[in-house]
Amino acid sequence: MLSAAASYNAVPPVYAPPQAGEPAAASAASSSSSAPQSAAQAKLEALKARLSAARQSNHKEAVEEDRRNKLGPEALKRERAEKAWEKKKGEAAAETETDKLLGMTAADAAASHDKRDKKQRRGKEVGDDG
Repeated sequence: MLSAAASYNAVPPVYAPPQAGEPAAASAASSSSSAPQSAAQAKLEALKARLSAARQSNHKEAVEEDRRNKLGPEALKRERAEKAWEKKKGEAAAETETDKLLGMTAADAAASHDKRDKKQRRGKEVGDDG
């Protein structure tokens, strides 16, 4: 009987590197990532890509719907309120930072910059990694 690791490795990967006796060109031609050779093949590949994208989107929506059904209406209301509060908090923080920078004079900025440089130099003299 095969062990779990041996049975898992018994299945070849989707893309297998060329074997010792097999030329590299032959394995590249057999892979599915090669360019389509005709208009029909190109159209088929485009349709497959659209189908795959639709399948992924549908799966995400199904997972989200399942999550909403399990949470219930009260939890969803609370979640919406938390999102709105976070958004409002983020907007307020961005405005205050902008206001702070706009309200600073050139003299204040120069003093702040000199103070920061002085702290950095003092830290290097002491041997601090700051």
